[in-house]
Amino acid sequence: MMKKKLISLFVVGAISFQMAIPIQAQEDYSDEDYWYALCATPQDNEDSVNACLAFQDYQAQQMETLREEIEKYKDDLNSLEANAAKIEEMSKKQKDLASALEKQIQNKEAAIVQIAQQIEALQEEIKKTQEEIEEWKAQIAARMQQEQASTGTNILIDLLMGARDLNDVFRRFTGIERITASDQDQVDQLNEMEAQLKIKKGEQERLSAETEQKRNQLDEQRAFVEQLQVYADQLAEEYHKQEAETKEAMQRAFTDVSSVSGNMISSYEGTLPQVSGFISPIAGGGLSAGTWAYPGGGLHLGMDYAVAIGTPVVAPASGVIIYASNPVPSNNGYLGNWCGYPFGGGNTIEMLCIVNGTLYAVSFAHLAQEGFAVSAGQSVSAGQVIALTGNSGNSSGPHCHIEVYNLGNMDINTALARFSASADFAWGTGWATTSTACEAGYPTPCRERPERFF
Repeated sequence: MMKKKLISLFVVGAISFQMAIPIQAQEDYSDEDYWYALCATPQDNEDSVNACLAFQDYQAQQMETLREEIEKYKDDLNSLEANAAKIEEMSKKQKDLASALEKQIQNKEAAIVQIAQQIEALQEEIKKTQEEIEEWKAQIAARMQQEQASTGTNILIDLLMGARDLNDVFRRFTGIERITASDQDQVDQLNEMEAQLKIKKGEQERLSAETEQKRNQLDEQRAFVEQLQVYADQLAEEYHKQEAETKEAMQRAFTDVSSVSGNMISSYEGTLPQVSGFISPIAGGGLSAGTWAYPGGGLHLGMDYAVAIGTPVVAPASGVIIYASNPVPSNNGYLGNWCGYPFGGGNTIEMLCIVNGTLYAVSFAHLAQEGFAVSAGQSVSAGQVIALTGNSGNSSGPHCHIEVYNLGNMDINTALARFSASADFAWGTGWATTSTACEAGYPTPCRERPERFF
């Protein structure tokens, strides 16, 4: 009876580790952060291993879908006509594709680091488990020899010690009539240890393969990001030729001043300090587009500092903040995203200051939502951090757009009364012409070229 029971245990055990566990129903991989983190660590059961292998397949399918989307995007771009609405749609698509790529790249880079650490730990665990198994095998073999000696069954000793593996030892051992409960317990534990060792070795192989897959995908995705940026630059060049007219029409149609009044002031009780010059609002910023025209054509009524998101923006002179609002995410920018005020400005600030006896208004657009350091009515000193750069609103990439208006000898409260009545950031100079430039002889208020001062 004992012999039959022992044989039954070993048959069941052998079947359980030799049969492939059926693949479970398709998992929900929508929470990719969770699955990246989970599958970058060793799994301790076959179901989890299969789920992670399926996640690898899911990632491969996502890459194929991405390739197809980018190819379609390229085809659409090649057939693009000078249509502002279509360009805005394409720009939003480019933004979404680029954001998805960046997210996947970040996840993969983090997973690769984590996997390397886990593989190293697995190697130590495998070594330790193998040593424990060998020690237990030696103990079982020693007891079996003692058992044979005491029962006079020495003729089986060579048969038992010549077994190919542990299961073979157990099959041969069924020829011996006596086995203790302690032996059986040790056999069960040893079976479990060998099963765990098999999983650990398999996980080491899976994690190594996953690292290689992720590295290959990273190379391709980085190339996708570079290509998408080329496409974005093509879109921006075409769009800037039409952008000014769209913005002008939107601003002219704006009549609901009350909707932005909570972010501005209508009077100022203090006295503005007078300074002898401006300082640069962004240290070390590269000029990506100058005033009056974009490099590729199209009207541009300010100057752009092309800097990374989160770069400090400082007050270029001592003065007062007359408008400040940060309602949109720092990196939601794409061509045709008209959120924020003025329309498309994203997160914006406007301030007044007196430099060399002249009242100036200076505006900042496309700022980050985080690090917004001022509010309407606040006095600021030259060099004081007022915000961080971003990529918010109608923007094709991280930068800060700055405009300067010469208000002449206008009194500050007169200026504030005019501003609060109209919420006109452009001070009557419009959004679609260079004819209101100071250098063109237009009377104040007129548009200045910020490069004159910064």
